[in-house]
Amino acid sequence: MNNRFDYDHNLENIVFNELLFRGYSLKVYENNGKEIDFYASKKGKEYFIQVAYSANEKAYKREFGALEGIGYLSQKIVITTDEQDFSTSEIRHISLKKFFRNGRL
Repeated sequence: MNNRFDYDHNLENIVFNELLFRGYSLKVYENNGKEIDFYASKKGKEYFIQVAYSANEKAYKREFGALEGIGYLSQKIVITTDEQDFSTSEIRHISLKKFFRNGRL
């Protein structure tokens, strides 16, 4: 039995439950063989969301890379515990604190 505490998986569950509570419809999405944690939709708006504990170098490549190639009209979001903003011209980074504080994506 593996007793390893998986921060990424636990944060995904927390974000999943919060998005459900906020009324979003959720699905797992595959983008060219890369899994995206959530395709969230609500009131005609759609979001592609990745969740990770931190945007360290390895996680940054994995999480941001999975969102590459999704159309410009879709909102792409990465949620981490990092306070530093890692947003790019196409992908918005949100700290977990802001995600809970703002009450919206």
